[in-house]
Amino acid sequence: MNEFEELATEKSKEKHKREKKLKKEKKTKREREEDDGADGEDERRKKRKEKKRDKNDNDKKTNNNDKKNGEMHTLFFGQMPFDTKAKDIAPWLKANLNRQGCGRDVGQIRMAGGDGEGTPGKQKKFKGFAFVDFTTAKAAKKAMKLHDTLFRGRPVTVERCERKTYQEPKSVRRAKKEEGKEVNTKEEGKTKREGLKVLTAPDDVEVVIKHACENSEGTLRESDFDDRLKSFLGLLPRDVCEKAANEIRKFTTNKNKKEVKNKGAFYMGIVRKISNACWQKKAAKDSMEEKIE
Repeated sequence: MNEFEELATEKSKEKHKREKKLKKEKKTKREREEDDGADGEDERRKKRKEKKRDKNDNDKKTNNNDKKNGEMHTLFFGQMPFDTKAKDIAPWLKANLNRQGCGRDVGQIRMAGGDGEGTPGKQKKFKGFAFVDFTTAKAAKKAMKLHDTLFRGRPVTVERCERKTYQEPKSVRRAKKEEGKEVNTKEEGKTKREGLKVLTAPDDVEVVIKHACENSEGTLRESDFDDRLKSFLGLLPRDVCEKAANEIRKFTTNKNKKEVKNKGAFYMGIVRKISNACWQKKAAKDSMEEKIE
C-alpha cells in the first residue's frame, strides 16, 4: 500500500466522520424541536379543555338554578304556515337545540287559535303564531338564533315575550284624546326586525337564473323573475335555489303547460313547494339522527 492510497483512505475516513457528526447534530436538533412543539401543543390542549370545562360548569349551574327556581322563558314564534301543528314545531326545535345540548329543555307549546288536532274546545283555525316555553335560559338563547330561518318553507320570526303593560279601553282613550289629556298607550321602542338571513348571494341568484334561462330554449326570460321572487330565492341554500329554478324551467319547456296570467305569483308557488319539500326531507333526516343517538 503506497502513500497515495493511505492519504486517500484517511481523507475518506475523516469525511465519513464529519458526515456522521452532522447527521447526529441534525437529528438531535429535530428531536428537540419536536419535543418543544409537543409540549406546547399539550399545554394548549390542556388550556382548551379547562376553558371548555369551566364553560360547561357555568351552563350547568345556570340551568340548575333555573330549574330550581321554576323559571320559564317564553318565546314568540310567528310567520308560520297556517297548516302547522304542534307535532311539527317540537321536532324542529329539538333537532336544532340537540346540537347545543339543550334539546330536552323545550317545554309547553301553545298554538294561537287552535292546535290543528281537533282537540275539544280548540277546533279554531291556527292563526300562524305560537308561544313556546323553555325551562332554561340557555335553551331560550339558542332558540333566538332561529330568527329568520326557514320553517316549512317560510322564514319564521322569533322574539322574546315581554310582560304585558296595562292599556286602557278604547272608549276611555278616545274620551281622553278629545279632552286633550295624555293617553296610556303600549310601550314603544321595540327592536326593529332584522333583515332576512341570505343563504345565497344576489350575484349567485342571478347566475342560477341566467343558467336556467339559457337551458330553457327561449321559453324562460330573466324578466320573468321579479325582485320578490329573487329575494326569496336568496333565502334558500344554493342547491335548493338551483332546484327551484330548474323546476320553473321544466314547467316553461313543457308543451302541455297551461296559460298563466300572473307568472310571478305562480313561480313563487313553485319555489315555495320546493322549499317546503326540502325542509320536510331535512326534518325527517334530523329526526332519524336523533333516534339513532
